[in-house]
Amino acid sequence: MPIEINDLSEGWLELESDPGIFTLLLEDLGTCGVQVEEVYDLQKPLDGDAPVYGYIFLFRWRERSRRKTILDAEQFIKDETAINNMFFAHQVVPNSCATHALLSILLNCPQVTLGPTLSRLKLDTSGMSPDNKGLAIGNTPELALAHNSHAAPAVACDRNERNANVPSSGRFSAEAFHFVSYVPVDGQLFELDGLKPFPIDHGPWAPNEDWTELFRRVIQERIGSATAGGEPYHDIRFSLMAVVPDKRMAVRQRLNLLKTNNQPVSDASSRDSDVMGLQSNEVIAAEKRNQKQRFGSRDLMALLKSLEKEIDTYEVLLAEEIEKRKKYRVDHCRRTHNYDEFICTFLSMLAERGTLASLVEQNTTRRKRSHRFPHFV
Repeated sequence: MPIEINDLSEGWLELESDPGIFTLLLEDLGTCGVQVEEVYDLQKPLDGDAPVYGYIFLFRWRERSRRKTILDAEQFIKDETAINNMFFAHQVVPNSCATHALLSILLNCPQVTLGPTLSRLKLDTSGMSPDNKGLAIGNTPELALAHNSHAAPAVACDRNERNANVPSSGRFSAEAFHFVSYVPVDGQLFELDGLKPFPIDHGPWAPNEDWTELFRRVIQERIGSATAGGEPYHDIRFSLMAVVPDKRMAVRQRLNLLKTNNQPVSDASSRDSDVMGLQSNEVIAAEKRNQKQRFGSRDLMALLKSLEKEIDTYEVLLAEEIEKRKKYRVDHCRRTHNYDEFICTFLSMLAERGTLASLVEQNTTRRKRSHRFPHFV
């Protein structure tokens, strides 16, 4: 579609850490069969055997957010050929770290269907340096438009004072937060941070374990260090999301398989009921001869009930996933709508009617009273 350059006059806008935002952003970028899920419990696997393509970690950022000893201990991979052969881009555009984090996973994952825009970006940047890849991201207006379409109305700030090495700041605050990615590449776990000079190599995982087990140990150590005060300006405000396959596709595939298997079992069960109803000695004798080759009527009924129960379960799961996507769209509309005009008009109407001052006074008095006593929740 044609790109309106005026839509990008404010630059890249800040995005919140929300799985709904990132899932819709994936769709707008043209990817298929992928979604983002929030991770609440590191010890709990995500949907059993479903693969994880990568993790996105949000943390409070400062220019020297990690001590020098920790910086020195980071295992940077500095081999130019290895770096250029993976997708690692320096962040040269302010507020773009959310999309950077997604791209760092998607463009390093061969299982994901990228779509035209990202396929072209991956092809065009193949073998490029991190600086040039970062410039390519900043000069792809389709990415900026998709990114900005999920941002809340811009918070007043002087964007001219920002430089390219400052990540997104927290909404309605002067605090800064930053997204980074953890992704497996060629048997190694890498931390890809566009504000770092090189990818951080966390090493290989054990032969008998999944790469996510290594990631859990790495991220638990990082969170534990920060919450225990091991890093300057320690903070407990973190967010962790996982890029995973689209649950709707997996559920639909399972449903189709169950329904395909259910039909012959249902037919066989019906035939068995008819035959047993005849109470024929010949039929019973034939049944005994063939009992090693087919289910008995009770076995068929038990199997049928089990299949029907599982079908019901997966239909509920599919309905929940479809409803979740609808909620993402509703939340998107609420988040991106600019309510300023409505609020200003509403306050003006209250002022014209002479009720605004009294409402402000009532609210001020109520807040003063509430501060006299502790509030527990």
